[in-house]
Amino acid sequence: MRPNKTVSESELYECFECGSRAETVESGVCADCGGELLHLGRSRDL
Repeated sequence: MRPNKTVSESELYECFECGSRAETVESGVCADCGGELLHLGRSRDL
């Protein structure tokens, strides 16, 4: 079962390493730990 998804007007990114989230990102790098950010709006294989 997939989790409920709410649609927001802003883009949301989540850090793959530390789990922190950011709404707008220019560099694609987490500000907290320097890890890679993933776009939560894109579909991912589970």
